[in-house]
Amino acid sequence: MQTTFKRLYDLVKYSTTNPLEDYLTELVAPIFKNKKILTSFIHKFMHKDFNEIDKIRVSTQKTYNKLINHETDSRPDLVITFENKKGKHIFFLENKLGSGEGRFQLKRYYDHLQIHHSKGYFTYLLYVTEKYDPKEKNEYSALGTQFHQIQWYQIYDWLQLFEEDLYIEEVMRYMEVNELNKSRKFSPVDINALQNLYKLQSMLDDTLGGKLKHSFELLFGRPMQWINRAKQLRDYNRYVLFSDQSDWKFVGCGFWFTDDEYPDISVFLEVSANCRNKDKLIKAIENFCLEYPQWTFEGPEDDKDEFIVYVDHSLLNFLSEPDHIESVQNYIIERLEELHTLKAKFPELKWEARG
Repeated sequence: MQTTFKRLYDLVKYSTTNPLEDYLTELVAPIFKNKKILTSFIHKFMHKDFNEIDKIRVSTQKTYNKLINHETDSRPDLVITFENKKGKHIFFLENKLGSGEGRFQLKRYYDHLQIHHSKGYFTYLLYVTEKYDPKEKNEYSALGTQFHQIQWYQIYDWLQLFEEDLYIEEVMRYMEVNELNKSRKFSPVDINALQNLYKLQSMLDDTLGGKLKHSFELLFGRPMQWINRAKQLRDYNRYVLFSDQSDWKFVGCGFWFTDDEYPDISVFLEVSANCRNKDKLIKAIENFCLEYPQWTFEGPEDDKDEFIVYVDHSLLNFLSEPDHIESVQNYIIERLEELHTLKAKFPELKWEARG
């Protein structure tokens, strides 16, 4: 089930260059308006104890006009100002998900903070990333401004202190959907999986090989090389045979890992928004699903959206069979043969395998 924020994100995902970063920024910004939470954040990540803070202001995407030595204006993701007995404080927070720092981005932010420092502010620059992206702290910590690097998993862990708050609970759920809560500890289950990793991968490859691979090649051409399975696992949490069918159509089959206890055995056709024949293909898929009602079609929400038709069956349903691999292979081959009827009925939609 999608969270409230995930549904909202889907509505605006094409509105900006970095929608996920901007959207996450907008979600977490209201959290820092709470004195108790902001004080806790400062203590945890900036190593300062401010017991009494007041006049909190939180802004997102605030533009600062470029300075003489800057190429562009600056727009920190988050700007927070507040006051306490020591005086006025301001910090810029830059959020990065799956991308690196822009050209001289942190240096420009530092320069603007130095102007505030000259006006009597205590200044702080925070760089929050999904992945480790080391920076030279001395470059952004001179003359009073303090520089701190944080990763999103650390913020997720910290937010657990306030998970009784319904809003924060929803933010955390959204972070989980986007895998910003990755565990830093090996559980007994993880260790057992590591110890059996070679055996498990061998079984997965055996399932996708043999007669299944032979049938796949007869029906849809040669699949992509083995290394693509690792890419599919990393990017989409699935371990599959995968084939480019030209015109932005892709056929796949294999194991799709979900939050359920058992993975799904899946066969699917994915289509990008760039497909030139997508209108004809959508009608063909709709008719296909009428003929084969066990298949599910998730159509596009707009012209810029991809779509997929798929069928899946939990691995649990195969565990009573004497040979799990063969029973999974038989199931997938039957579904591939069904999907092939779509290709056979509409050859004009271009089905040219690109392994």
